[in-house]
Amino acid sequence: MTWGSFNGKEEQAFAQLDKAVELGANFIDTAELYPVAFNYGKTTEVWIGKWLAARRAEGKVDRSKLYIATKCNAAGIGSPLDEREGQPHGYDPEMLTASCKASIERLQCEYIDLYQLHWPSRDTPVFGCGQFYPDGKNRPPGFVDNGSPADFEKQVLAVKSLLDVGLIKHWGLSNENAYGITMFCVTCDRLGVPRPVSCQNDFSMLNRTYEADTWEAAYRFGVVGLPYGGLAGGTLTGKYLGGSGEKFSPDRPLTECRHVNQPEFQARYGQPMCMKATEQYVKIAEKYDLTPTELALAWTRQRPCNTSIITGTTTVRQMEECIKALMIDLSDEVLAEVDVVHEEFRNPVVFLSAEGKVLCLEAPWLGNKATSASKAAAPTLNGC
Repeated sequence: MTWGSFNGKEEQAFAQLDKAVELGANFIDTAELYPVAFNYGKTTEVWIGKWLAARRAEGKVDRSKLYIATKCNAAGIGSPLDEREGQPHGYDPEMLTASCKASIERLQCEYIDLYQLHWPSRDTPVFGCGQFYPDGKNRPPGFVDNGSPADFEKQVLAVKSLLDVGLIKHWGLSNENAYGITMFCVTCDRLGVPRPVSCQNDFSMLNRTYEADTWEAAYRFGVVGLPYGGLAGGTLTGKYLGGSGEKFSPDRPLTECRHVNQPEFQARYGQPMCMKATEQYVKIAEKYDLTPTELALAWTRQRPCNTSIITGTTTVRQMEECIKALMIDLSDEVLAEVDVVHEEFRNPVVFLSAEGKVLCLEAPWLGNKATSASKAAAPTLNGC
């Protein structure tokens, strides 16, 4: 999701994709919204499509053996409909069909294996707020509905139209909660439409909220976890801890990494309590001869609520480390130690209100020990 922003050249994305396929990866997740942080929309899909077309022409990649996923977002960012670009919508048939066709064209992939609704269009909080409020409170993007049964029916039927004409093979949810999963699945059953197969939510050692009632809803309806954020925007790599950049990832200066380069983007991942928890997780990793990245991703993949995980990279070395982390099975002893840290630092990524978000970013209770990922490096300090 950073190909086109933090990676400024398509050759960088090509090299990472080549390495992923070489190591056995067959699942690619993107979105019409990507890249993020800046230069939003379309570019990431275009680059993936150019790579796919080139490698297919060279006989190096078989499209039928790749599982390609993308998303339509409710903010209309990256929309192919000029008059609706950037306008909130409720995944209506016009928008969903146009967005899906545009993604297929950009990706040069004929069909989408997994098409996801990027976040709810209703008035529920998203992106870090752990408490429900109606009417769009504590919700950065706009909304267009209040999640009535009729709203869910319209969206399910819009998805059905994509399935019926073969534009997509399966569909999924993202940034959803227990209510949304339940309503979508019940509506699908009533209308005779295939249920969503997956839910792509924020999930890591710093944010385990999915494991509560959202997981139960997913479990009861056969919706598998396919989370993003296993490295908490890079925080759990350990690279933002003081003096650790070169140790954990020497191939990219910290000044080019998201929490230093774009401190306002997803700042929840690097707030002071997240940094304190990360210090403890890094100690566990080193105790068991793992890198912090290996611990974080292996743990996320190993949780029973997840079937696989999604992670983003900006270098070939990162791609290698992330894929190899998925082949590690952590012992019960390691898992138990992670749980102990979690009991001390429960879900520090999460806040309960807009006011609480500001408080969490400052963590005044830590006094002069409060530090954030955005303050991890002076301009001359190297790391990743």
